[in-house]
Amino acid sequence: MLGKSFRHFFVCIVTLVLAAWMHSASAEEVNYVLGPGDVLKITVYNSPDLTLETRVTENGTISFPLLGEVQLGGMTAPLAEKKLAELLVSGRFLKQPQINILVVQFQSKMISVLGSVYKPGRYPLDRATNLTDLLALVGGATPDGSDLITIIGKSGKSEYDLRSIMDKADGSQNIPLAGGEIVYVHARDISVMGQVNRPGKYSVVGGVRTVSDFLGVAGGINPSGADVVTVTTFRDGKLNRFEVDVDSLFRTGNNSENIELASGDGIYVPRAPMFYIYGEVQRPGSFRIERNMTVIQALAQGGGLTSRGTQRNIKLHRRNEKGVIEKLSPELTDPVLADDVLYIKESLF
Repeated sequence: MLGKSFRHFFVCIVTLVLAAWMHSASAEEVNYVLGPGDVLKITVYNSPDLTLETRVTENGTISFPLLGEVQLGGMTAPLAEKKLAELLVSGRFLKQPQINILVVQFQSKMISVLGSVYKPGRYPLDRATNLTDLLALVGGATPDGSDLITIIGKSGKSEYDLRSIMDKADGSQNIPLAGGEIVYVHARDISVMGQVNRPGKYSVVGGVRTVSDFLGVAGGINPSGADVVTVTTFRDGKLNRFEVDVDSLFRTGNNSENIELASGDGIYVPRAPMFYIYGEVQRPGSFRIERNMTVIQALAQGGGLTSRGTQRNIKLHRRNEKGVIEKLSPELTDPVLADDVLYIKESLF
């Protein structure tokens, strides 16, 4: 009699431990709501005939032995367990049923992954997951993919910087996903081209959004680049192109032209305008035109006169609006324009 009682006690202990383990494994989130397509493994302890694996129908019901059609859709696993137990008791099938529901497949919760990933598509949420796990599932971002990720869910649209999430080693900044979300991985879609130190495509991430931001991440304008850059934007189906004076932007602090850029926008840094000087100067050649440069400043840029040079009768070759080269005799205070050619003559005395 004592042996039988001990065996009964041991079986109860094992049953309780097993129930606790399976209940913890039933879902990583107890708030998960059952829905159509979910595959459930329902275990009724000490009643193997009632244990089954079934799928929730489109109407949110399951077919359960002795009970027939039972509505479980819209309930969490613990609530569904309680409902089945109450129905078994009220039907006088079992007195104190112990029921566990394990969600084998979370087919009712789908997540759409779009944009610059290797395997875009719709994925069933087969476990409680987060953003980084989902990105791993789809193969990660393509080489053109950026760190900027948009998630659209029931609470609205939010943007996240993946790099900021990864910087937190403890995963505290990881984004949990409950199903039904749309995850969009943006492309490195801001092109910075021309005379910059690191031309290429860059992504809009936290803190990098304006014209000056993107010039900064591209390494800045190189020595041959111009102060005035061309910015191309695409807004409301219209292509817009305008110029931004970067030098003035920083000198005056006027940020009206330092606009925020979006997908498809681009920055082009042209070569700085050049002038050419030859003749009786120390360093003949081509030089960058500095802001408001005059003829005498251009002469100084060329190293000044040689011992045989003269400031008199300087000749200037300039292309007019019709493309015709004109020969001019400028004053020393006249401005120098792009592609001007200055000739410094030899002194007669």
